[in-house]
Amino acid sequence: MNERIKAAREARLLALRNPTAVLSTVSKKLQGMPFGSVSPIMLTDTGQVIFYVSDIAQHARNLEADPRLSVTIFNPAQRGDQNEQGRLTLSGTAHKLSHDEGSEIEAKYLRLFPAAAGYKNAHDFHYWQMAVEHIRYIGGFGEIFWLTPAEWLLDQPQWNHDEEERMVEHMNDDHLDACVLMLGRFLESGMNWRNEPIDMAYVRMAAIYPDGCYMTVQGKLFFISFLDSEQSTPCLTSQDVRQTLVRLTRLARAA
Repeated sequence: MNERIKAAREARLLALRNPTAVLSTVSKKLQGMPFGSVSPIMLTDTGQVIFYVSDIAQHARNLEADPRLSVTIFNPAQRGDQNEQGRLTLSGTAHKLSHDEGSEIEAKYLRLFPAAAGYKNAHDFHYWQMAVEHIRYIGGFGEIFWLTPAEWLLDQPQWNHDEEERMVEHMNDDHLDACVLMLGRFLESGMNWRNEPIDMAYVRMAAIYPDGCYMTVQGKLFFISFLDSEQSTPCLTSQDVRQTLVRLTRLARAA
């Protein structure tokens, strides 16, 4: 695989597995000084950045005056030197989504961040989207890249938000055992979670992307990649997703 494409995939995986980021804006109050704030983020299927904030938040006020934004994401160190961990900065221009645009992505966002449903009662919350223009990825020693949007972004899949939600509901209603198997295999691979038994009652699929899916259990999100040594291309159709989930379930059952 091309080194840069590999780096772009690793960078996207880092972003999907760490859905809390530092948003850096140009401060209106501090006359242009950088201003950082922490927020949950969600990627669109292609790789643009979505976040949900109040109009009175400092970073929202800053973006109203100057839409330039940088989003910093990193793998938190479990021990030792944080500088040895992968990190990613996405920069671009942000804009507030209209009510209709926000409604399209809201179901997926609330599946990933259910606590945000309570914010809807506060009428000053809005969804924002940042169009990614610059990508700086550091994967480790000697793995330093300025990636282009063409390398970062994926093609738009052939399903819409409603179809994605139906795929998720189908997995939870009819194939919850497969979700448990896939999550169990993921956790056994040593991915940042304490080694505790999985309770079937709490495991749910939360979202599907072209390159993976989110599982949620006991308030924690886990992104399981579809891409591995057997599959090098993202899933762009619902049939692709079905075949990949069957393959991962078989691998998990065999393990």
